[in-house]
Amino acid sequence: MAGSHNQQLSAPPEPVRASRIQYIKLGAGGAWEASCFANDRIEWGIDSDPHDLPMAENWTALREHYTSVGFAPSTASGYVTEARVFYEGAADVLWITFSRGHLWWTFAEPEVHYLGAAGDTAGSRYRTAIGGWKNCDIHGAPLSIDRLSTRLTKLASYPRTICAVKEAELCLRYINGEEDGDAAAVQASREQLEQGLETLIKRLNWDDFELLSDLILARSGWRRISSLGGILKDIDLLVEQPLTGQRMAVQVKSAATKETFLDYRTRLIEQGVADSMLLVCHSPSFDFAVSVRARGVISGVGDGVFRGGACPTPECGVAGGHRVHRYGGVCTLQP
Repeated sequence: MAGSHNQQLSAPPEPVRASRIQYIKLGAGGAWEASCFANDRIEWGIDSDPHDLPMAENWTALREHYTSVGFAPSTASGYVTEARVFYEGAADVLWITFSRGHLWWTFAEPEVHYLGAAGDTAGSRYRTAIGGWKNCDIHGAPLSIDRLSTRLTKLASYPRTICAVKEAELCLRYINGEEDGDAAAVQASREQLEQGLETLIKRLNWDDFELLSDLILARSGWRRISSLGGILKDIDLLVEQPLTGQRMAVQVKSAATKETFLDYRTRLIEQGVADSMLLVCHSPSFDFAVSVRARGVISGVGDGVFRGGACPTPECGVAGGHRVHRYGGVCTLQP
């Protein structure tokens, strides 16, 4: 009997659950972030924040302390609330902060450790972050701020230090890597729209397709410097980047074969009227992207830039002096 291998499939990570979620600002302007991330801590408090009173849970005396040193009653009450959250928070309270373009999260051991006077780089007391701070969801996907809702990220502008996270469900959904049903529906609708547009674009006549290409290039920052309609030989559009002066020759075709592309590329290289070239085609008869990359030409607007110079490719039988690819000197005249 043939031997068999027992494959152990890794179990999916356990979802994060929390009794509540608190946002904390790690120092003024994030001054304590480096210390907290490096030392697995949640730091809080400055020199004027007593340690003995909150340790004794004497919140009335703590409020009196803040008012005695000149804080308004409402401000003193706010400081007491923050102290209670920091000192009394259980281990199942989830803490979050925003730093370095990401959402960070952790749980904390209940014990509060007093460090003494706060400095520019660390707070005066801390709780140990269980497992350290994380800026990815439970599946390892980065929690970059640009993919999070402002309903959550607006906490980064909170003027004080600690506050409850009202969008707790949303926060946990991000951390657990759960799909947003509304976002998924929008994405599905977008894909359906793109498929429908692809069908409609393929029905455009040549003039309309060239006009569409011109509009797309204009919205991308390219300025047309030639008239439409192929005034220049082999070029339907000659466009320019106003800031850099880079020119790009554009050929618009409803259909194209691989031979069409290679012939167009060779003729554009010989003309040398532009720094780059772009073939726009909605119905190519070959896998354009794969073919282009395989030949060393980077596809996309503004890519495939050529410069004059001797060909460095030993296998090329063409005499030196023809144009070569700007990226790594790849020969552009090879079959």
